[in-house]
Amino acid sequence: MREIGELLGVLTALFFGLAIMNFVMKFVNRKWVMKLPKESKFKQRYTSLMKFLVKNHRFFGFAAAVLMIAHVVVQIIFAWVSVTGIITAALAVVTVILGVIMFQKKKSDKTLLWAHRSAVIALIAAFLVHVITKI
Repeated sequence: MREIGELLGVLTALFFGLAIMNFVMKFVNRKWVMKLPKESKFKQRYTSLMKFLVKNHRFFGFAAAVLMIAHVVVQIIFAWVSVTGIITAALAVVTVILGVIMFQKKKSDKTLLWAHRSAVIALIAAFLVHVITKI
C-alpha cells in the first residue's frame, strides 16, 4: 500500500503541475512568444500547447484534487499522518475552492485571481517542504 500512496502522491503532483502550467505558459507567451512572427513553427506549436493547457486547466486541477484526497486517505489508513502533508492538502483544497468560485462567477475578479495565485504559491512551498522533509 505504501507504493500506492506514493503513486497517488506523484500523480497528484503531476496534475497540479499541469494545472499550474496554465499561468507559466501564458506568462511566457506574453513576454516572448507573442513577439515572434506569425509564421514561426515554434509559435504555432507553443500556442497549440498553451490552448490545450488553458482549456483543460480546471480538469487538471480537479483530477489533482481527487487524487490528493485518495492519497491522503491511503496515507492515513496504511502509512502515517504527515503534518506537512495535511498542510499541503489544506492549501490544495483552498486553491481548488477559489478556482471553482472563479469558474462559477464566469467573470474576471482580480481579488479572487490574486488569492488563487497566492494559494498556489503557498501550495508549491508546502509541497516542497512536504517532499523534502516527509514530516
